[in-house]
Amino acid sequence: MPIRRVARALRGRPDGRQPAAPRLDSWLLHYHGDRLRAIDEACADGAPEHFGLFRELDPDVWALLLTLEYDAFPNIRALLPDLPADWIQAGWNGTSGLALAAQGAAFYRRLLDRCAEYGATPLADARVLDFGCGWGRLTRLLARDVAPGNLYGCDPVEDILAACRATRVPATLARSEFLPERLPFDERFDLAFAFSVFTHLSERAHDRCLSALHAGLEPGGLLVVTVRPPAYMHRPPDEAGYVFEPHPANPEHPQWAGDELHYGETVVPLPYVRERWSDRFELLAADLLIGDLHQVMLTLRRSG
Repeated sequence: MPIRRVARALRGRPDGRQPAAPRLDSWLLHYHGDRLRAIDEACADGAPEHFGLFRELDPDVWALLLTLEYDAFPNIRALLPDLPADWIQAGWNGTSGLALAAQGAAFYRRLLDRCAEYGATPLADARVLDFGCGWGRLTRLLARDVAPGNLYGCDPVEDILAACRATRVPATLARSEFLPERLPFDERFDLAFAFSVFTHLSERAHDRCLSALHAGLEPGGLLVVTVRPPAYMHRPPDEAGYVFEPHPANPEHPQWAGDELHYGETVVPLPYVRERWSDRFELLAADLLIGDLHQVMLTLRRSG
């Protein structure tokens, strides 16, 4: 992800636009019109507790609503967070619009399944953190599941947090450090998730982030992360070593820590997780995501 270029663009220098996405009114009205009209009417006052009205919808329908690519439900559109420009989405995540929504929904569905299976606290009662939230593309998906005030997000890039705030992502946001000693919140969390964060960190940065998350979770709390499989770097699948290939050194890069660049391409194989993470986390499940085999989802429980 060209973070430095996107950060500059966020300050007012966009570098192109993506083609417009198709409008979704026909699909939403034909298959879910009655239900969505009732929700739309209930959302007329824009109160944040109305996010809970969407909990019974299929996750894909919820993800489609969050794209805002429809006109039939104006109160829903007014309640839900805005989206950053397509060039911000694509610059930060590699794609935008419906394609990006589909990737996010696939992770979100599996996250809901694992939380239901292993979580000690129902999401409706849980305090939840999106660690490395970016512009909030996954944070917003959890807005219907988590009570108002219990959803949090952090990221080390202040400019992308500004995009989060500008689009009204319904979460408490704070900047985290690249090499954190702790999370930027006093609260402790029942669930933290980090999508495509540990896929890019140096070994030192990953260890600091892992320790900060351990300290910030409630005992028995869940941590869900994605990692790259060994095949991403064309290495033998049973090799246990941590692999990190930094991007070119540049002191202007947001993740330059004064002596080295801690951002690049990373593989964390399962033998390494079992050996080096076990003092802090118990590995519960490893899930392949068919929509992106380079994002393997690990579900872990905080130890100690």
